[in-house]
Amino acid sequence: MEFRYLRYLVAVAEKQSFTKAAEALGMAQPPLSQQIRKFEQEVGTPLFHRLTRSVELTEAGLSLYQDAKGILSQTEQAMQKAQRIARGQLGSLRLGFAGSTVLHPSVLRLIHDFRQAWPEVSLHPIENSMPNLVRDLMSEELDAAILRLPCSSSSALTHHLIDEEEMLIALPPHHPLASTSAIAIEALAADPFILFPRELGPGLHDAITQRCQRAGFSPRLGSQSPQVISTVGMVQAGFGVAIIPRSVSELHPHGVSYHPIADEPLTTRISLATRRHPRQKSLQHLIGLIPRQLSPEEGRVSLVDKGDIAKSGKD
Repeated sequence: MEFRYLRYLVAVAEKQSFTKAAEALGMAQPPLSQQIRKFEQEVGTPLFHRLTRSVELTEAGLSLYQDAKGILSQTEQAMQKAQRIARGQLGSLRLGFAGSTVLHPSVLRLIHDFRQAWPEVSLHPIENSMPNLVRDLMSEELDAAILRLPCSSSSALTHHLIDEEEMLIALPPHHPLASTSAIAIEALAADPFILFPRELGPGLHDAITQRCQRAGFSPRLGSQSPQVISTVGMVQAGFGVAIIPRSVSELHPHGVSYHPIADEPLTTRISLATRRHPRQKSLQHLIGLIPRQLSPEEGRVSLVDKGDIAKSGKD
């Protein structure tokens, strides 16, 4: 059966006239009558009673007309849905998050602005470690991921810079330096450091360790925190000190104090990572809300000392 037969049937049934239906369809009356005849032959029964001045549906024609109306309506809805998906107005995005990024104001603002602009695009957030996010993005199990750089395993991806963030020192209650504003990292050489497992974020883990080494000591590694965010709770419990992203300091457990790093502040970048050529229009809309795309080199090396920047002249 040809799909156009359904449109012809509905037009004739609703106009109750071959002539008026032909005018509505933008065709001549004789070809329309011929097409209806062919349709009736294919169905194997008359669909219309031909009267002197009009036509009426037969019982079989009425049943087919009712079904045809539903089919045409569903087809129109399917076409509109496909067109809206193609324009990025509808659909879904599987968006991964590194745990340490979920509290950052720029990340929250990005998600809010996207939902406001395209409310019918469903976002499916998935939190995971950065290596797993990169793996899932490369295998197309995710459409995009918000990562904290550096992340060497993500060098094959495209990075769109969301924001740069300062790292802070978190001290437990009653620490001797708790009343100090900015603290030099070397002042913590005797303290146990709380770090998350390296496999959760190798780049960030190594950058913190290397920063201590450049200050003249290797950090005394204490108990590991299962996630970056849970580090603050362990600081409060007295397990040691930690270096955390500023956004994590939005958590305010009793007695924990936060301090800038003196002399050479440490910063990290947050990026939206995508495959090289994202095709989804909705993902392109999300990218369009981000002001800057990082170069591959910036995407690989992103956690830097401000002092090193001043020395090298790089940004």
